[in-house]
Amino acid sequence: MTRGLLGWNGIVTTQTPLDGLLDVCDQLRTLQDNAARGATPSEDSLRRTRERVAALESQTFELLPGIQGQPLAATLSGRELLVLALLFHRRISGNTEPLIGSTLIGLLLRAGVARSEALLILSPGSALRTKQWISSEISRNGLDPLDAFLLPTPTALALFWPHSAPLEVQVPEAEFEDATAESPQIPRNTTPYASEQEYLWDLFAWRQACLKRTSILFDGEPDRPPHPQTLEFCEAARDSWVGIRQRLLRTSESREFGIEKLAAEYRLNQNHLLVITHLLFAEILEADIYVNPMECLRLVADRRDAAFTTRSLLSAKGRLRREGIILSEGEDSAKMLAVPLSLADWVVERVLAGLGRSPKWSQQDLEDFLLGETGS
Repeated sequence: MTRGLLGWNGIVTTQTPLDGLLDVCDQLRTLQDNAARGATPSEDSLRRTRERVAALESQTFELLPGIQGQPLAATLSGRELLVLALLFHRRISGNTEPLIGSTLIGLLLRAGVARSEALLILSPGSALRTKQWISSEISRNGLDPLDAFLLPTPTALALFWPHSAPLEVQVPEAEFEDATAESPQIPRNTTPYASEQEYLWDLFAWRQACLKRTSILFDGEPDRPPHPQTLEFCEAARDSWVGIRQRLLRTSESREFGIEKLAAEYRLNQNHLLVITHLLFAEILEADIYVNPMECLRLVADRRDAAFTTRSLLSAKGRLRREGIILSEGEDSAKMLAVPLSLADWVVERVLAGLGRSPKWSQQDLEDFLLGETGS
């Protein structure tokens, strides 16, 4: 269904309510990014943005099927729904990392929400937190909600896209002998990192889990049903990443870790970090200086069709190439994804700077770790 919505030039345009909502979120994100670079938005730009935000409650939220089909959504105010919409926008933009509270408060400020009100909306006792619309993590010394890492729950995401459903796999039992085998539940380690070296090994384990996910996602013909362990492998990769972020939150000196400092300086997201991690360990442990770009794109994909939508990650205008973090032979090639990639030397040096002149990885440690990977 489409509906006339107020466009940026004041003209009513025809688009779906969800597209109109995401357009508003795009504009808020742009204003936030520009502010981070020191740009001051014009009064006219802010006014038009806030007019569209004000119109969401009367023109958009009431038209979304997910909101209308969820009785509990009626208890949420327009500004609470805006918070959930911003978190949904982040997810649909390809970023699955939590959003830190201070950044979300900045986005709400662009929308015309006073900081004091935004603090109340995101506070631990707020409806969004207590009614399980948002999950949160915060470090021991963090200030809640400014330093809280916030994620929308599945119920919150369904308000904006109710059509998603858990992966259903229908495969003849005879085709895979171990289809019904139960996987052992391994308790997640949430203790602080004792060293940066331990953190790097966790990144290596995350990379290995993503490689396993890739092998099962892209194995076989596209028209065949998914392998029965697809969901298990995808969840294992995600759990590995979530475990790393939880341990970092509990590690007081984690902001000084090489990759974390690099990520903060260049505003790198989860996919950026996975590409860097893959190239780093390919070079150091496997002596592969150059890696096929399509291998990297498949590695970050958490579903098969994501390989089509993540191409911009490695494009010439993408953050990794633009900042010189990754390099390729023949940058003027007409087919950029045909040119092997490598990690810039300065990036490797920054990542390993905290480990001294050489990484303290013994061959026996590596063999033991790899033996555990293949034996699991």
